[in-house]
Amino acid sequence: MIRSVAWQGRRVSAIRSLFCTFGAALLILVAVRGIGAEEGKVATKRVVIPFDFESKFDNGRYGQMVGDLIWKKLERDGTCIIPESMLDVRDWQERRRTVPNPDTPLAELQRYVRDDFGGQACIWGKIERVEGAATDEYDVWIRIADFSESEPRLVFSKQARTKTVSEIPHLYVKEALDQLLGRKPEAKSGPDPEVERLWQTAANLVQGDFEKGDPRPEGWDPPTEYISKAVVTGEDGTANHVIRFQFPSSVAETTGVLYYSDYFPVEANATYRFQCRWRTTGSAVKVFIKCYDELTTDYSKGRKEDSPREKREVYRSQQNLQGPAKTWNVQTEDFTPKHTQFTPKWGRVMLYAYFPPGTVDFDDVIVKQIKPAPASQTPRVRRPSLETKVLSDELEKPERSRPKQD
Repeated sequence: MIRSVAWQGRRVSAIRSLFCTFGAALLILVAVRGIGAEEGKVATKRVVIPFDFESKFDNGRYGQMVGDLIWKKLERDGTCIIPESMLDVRDWQERRRTVPNPDTPLAELQRYVRDDFGGQACIWGKIERVEGAATDEYDVWIRIADFSESEPRLVFSKQARTKTVSEIPHLYVKEALDQLLGRKPEAKSGPDPEVERLWQTAANLVQGDFEKGDPRPEGWDPPTEYISKAVVTGEDGTANHVIRFQFPSSVAETTGVLYYSDYFPVEANATYRFQCRWRTTGSAVKVFIKCYDELTTDYSKGRKEDSPREKREVYRSQQNLQGPAKTWNVQTEDFTPKHTQFTPKWGRVMLYAYFPPGTVDFDDVIVKQIKPAPASQTPRVRRPSLETKVLSDELEKPERSRPKQD
């Protein structure tokens, strides 16, 4: 009986061993097949070489920034094989003493990419600052070529002039990489009918046509020695009043010229749209929409309601106006007044112009609310700064009732 049990135990052990061996072999087989499949998948990936862009105006600094940007975007995408880092590409560029540019022949690039990198495609280009224009204006060239066939093939070519420097990564580089990676451009949603209705029908919060108020434009600060009302003739022959900035080098190179509208009410977290017409002989132009809360200025005297209060800036929309010189341009931009601790209640427009000296005209300044604030908003815990534990409401109490800080 004992012998029979022992034999049965050995039999069970042998069967278990057999199954373990079979299972291990099966796992190895599956793993090998998986590795093979993964290798097959990697083998189908293209090797793409992102070169630094040529930028002679700053000795290649901005061109390297674009090269790093493209390399990082390709790394995040993960569908191409790229160099370990841009340092590998720059070592090659230093050895070859060359940075490919739009004039580099495709046959020469094919030899570089295939022979030196073992690649099938590359992306390269050039950036140059527009001479005599604002600092945000650049000429940009972007090229993509495919060398997987016997003959090189240019698959993307773009040349453009920017209005803002952010267009390079967010518009032109994105468009190029979408082409390289076979991504479809994001579908643009149409305009919101309610927003457009409010934009057409809502009241203008500032008086910005400058047709009334002489000598001071109604709703604006008094003119200064560099600011005046002017009459210009439109294309249809009608006379139109505008605000004109005229300033010399001594002003353009220091403070510039600024001009404020009167305060107008705003609602925190609502969306507003600013628009104006403007033209310049070459001077840089900006618009600031500043929004304010009303804060107590003297915390140690009397009750809160008796203490003097003044408007303090808690939000700012800075708009850099871009457009050709000596012609009327239109600036349109949306903004949402908000702050984590304070509540914007008033707004005002600041028109600003600076270097180089010249003449700038403004007309038809408009601010309208195009979206109301969300229905539910979290109450703010107001603090004068992030470095204090005392809340603003506590500071506004009489001094003897304030809690002591640790």
